[in-house]
Amino acid sequence: MSGSTLRRQLWRMGRASARRAGGGQVRAVALLLAAATLALGLSAIVAVQASYDGIHSRSSHRGLQYQEAHPGRKPVTLAINGFDVAGDLQHSIVYLRPLSWDAPLPPGIDRWPAPGEAVLSPGLVRALKAEGAPDRFGRVVGSIRDEGLAGPGERYGYVNPRDEQLNAKGSLPVVGFGGPGASVSGDPLFIKDQGRLLTALYLILLPAGVLAVVAVRMGSAGRDRRTALVSALGGGWSARAWLNIGESAVPVVVGAALGTLPGLLVGATGDVRLPWIDYWLSSADLRRWWWELTLAGVAAVAALLLLVCLMHRTGNRGAARSTRLAARGGRAIRWAAMACPLLLFATVWGPAQLDPAQFADLRMKLYNTGVIAVLATLPCAVAVAAATVGRKLAGLARRTGSAGALVAGRHAAAHPGVTARLVAGVGIAMVVVSQVQLTSLQFGETARAARATASRIGSSVLILELRMDRLTPQQASTVLGHLPPGTVTLSLRQPEDPRSDDPVLLQGSCQALRAVRLSCAAGTTRGTSAGADKRIVEVVRWTSPVAGTFDVRQGAVLPRATTGGPQTFLLVSDDGGELPEARIKQLLRDDLPVASASVDPPGASWLVGSNLSAAHGRWIVFLGVPGVLILALAVALANLAEFLRFSRMVAPLSVLTGKRQVYYSTAAWALLAPLLAAIAASLVAAVWLAVPQENPAVGIELSGAMLTGTAGTLGVLSVLTWWWGSRAAIGQAARWRPYGD
Repeated sequence: MSGSTLRRQLWRMGRASARRAGGGQVRAVALLLAAATLALGLSAIVAVQASYDGIHSRSSHRGLQYQEAHPGRKPVTLAINGFDVAGDLQHSIVYLRPLSWDAPLPPGIDRWPAPGEAVLSPGLVRALKAEGAPDRFGRVVGSIRDEGLAGPGERYGYVNPRDEQLNAKGSLPVVGFGGPGASVSGDPLFIKDQGRLLTALYLILLPAGVLAVVAVRMGSAGRDRRTALVSALGGGWSARAWLNIGESAVPVVVGAALGTLPGLLVGATGDVRLPWIDYWLSSADLRRWWWELTLAGVAAVAALLLLVCLMHRTGNRGAARSTRLAARGGRAIRWAAMACPLLLFATVWGPAQLDPAQFADLRMKLYNTGVIAVLATLPCAVAVAAATVGRKLAGLARRTGSAGALVAGRHAAAHPGVTARLVAGVGIAMVVVSQVQLTSLQFGETARAARATASRIGSSVLILELRMDRLTPQQASTVLGHLPPGTVTLSLRQPEDPRSDDPVLLQGSCQALRAVRLSCAAGTTRGTSAGADKRIVEVVRWTSPVAGTFDVRQGAVLPRATTGGPQTFLLVSDDGGELPEARIKQLLRDDLPVASASVDPPGASWLVGSNLSAAHGRWIVFLGVPGVLILALAVALANLAEFLRFSRMVAPLSVLTGKRQVYYSTAAWALLAPLLAAIAASLVAAVWLAVPQENPAVGIELSGAMLTGTAGTLGVLSVLTWWWGSRAAIGQAARWRPYGD
């Protein structure tokens, strides 16, 4: 028989074996799902690479080339790179005044907006409409096309200010757009770097790997015997490979195609909004990387088929003759079990030795790598421990006569790989859930303080800053006089020497001082936070170099002689209610030059930063939830495979005893005990791995309720596994009949 004929015959034998084998359809579905999730995870890596490549490419093409860097070139426009907030998230606004109407345009727009007009991205238009302020920057006369945006959902805009809004002092001459050294604006300033998102994909890839191992080894006992027979007949590794590939190739290829299909469909159809995190995936970026997306599916197929070939034993003649009770899981499981506690210690201790200010990114990568390594070895540690306990349990059962403990103990000692697959999903789920919960809390101490301030006083007090180097005293006086009714104004002056122990000075009319329960005495008086209006307490907390202390003086809010530096004012409501913050901000935009004034609640910059951190944290949950669901699927499939195998294994016990209790006790030791041990081990691992991330002082703490709830849920699942396995064994025993060789 020729080599090609033999390979075809082995392929057909594998296909026939898949159809005839007990549980073959279940394994085929498991392989299909494993290939789909693995291909989807690899496609996600390609999508991240494609998206960041597109973001940086388009951002570099629209960046401003300032004349300062190109003194020999003629300016074409005046520009200010500005910022604004919509939907609690910051975005970029570029203010442009073209010096001629035939000046080169930024990419993505068709014409220059006239003074008082704006060209905005679709994402920014949606955000402004949601806030009820579609004309915040003037009349919208166009939309920025995708080639002018970092991403399809980016909030970005070009605004041509009116003459009274034009800030000649703050504007910089620009000679063109794009090229080396161009300025950066928009999403590249606000998104996390590519490496962090790629690292976070372990939340999907690791569960996909667990599911793949579980799927490959489902119903492995029969295939191991078949592989041993092929080896005994003289078949080499290639013969065994073709047999195993023939059995697995169809569901693996179909699953990989399904997993790759979403990325290819997005590239072929149009931009897609990812749910909940509100990120738009660019179809143009994926189209440019369609070949890599296809390779992701091919890589998933190759990885799974390689796993299929490597994870089936070829048979060991010496082991087959031996009746000695020993763990035959191989060196890999034993080495992984020994490595698990060492990796756990290294993950907790190692990154902490690096300076967080200098090596923050390296610390994160080392920590995430360690978490992945711990999760990969934890099931092996539980399996080897179960094998050790199983040998002792079997020895004890021989003296006590417990058939269930004897069978379960010998099985655990002889098959640690089966135990590792059984507990893998349960053991990893606890750690993954805890990591998702901790990562979503990473805001920082100051950001949390800003959130607390916002919850206490809302917008009942605002801090207004006027840049007097870009304003005239008349403009400042006019805008202060046009504030909404019910708004009282105080000036806030920082000490000239920031290193001094002088507190801030609050100054205003008697009416304004009394509105916040401050005395209106002659001269300067010293006040403290004790008994003061809560709005003043919060302002002092964020502005004064001396905690809880401030000076008060009656006097003019806007001095006649102003310096060129910034002047700070407090805007408070006379009745203690909320101020119309949006209306006041619009007043500053309309009446003052661009970038000459700002108004925000106390701690607003940190609050905006925490909102951005929360948005980044949603990516972790977005990736982590599917990962947990994949783990749940792996647990279900592993349990289903174990039910089928366990029921066949203990069915012959029916000839030894007529009592059903033997099946329940055997299932308790073979199924329930390892699962409960895995829950306990994963609970310890989750608590230890949380240590580098926890900071109770700022509220970053592992949730005890979350741990208890997850452990309880997994415990209930373990009990159901035990009950289902017992019932399946009883049913199989009722149908079992002895047969001869």
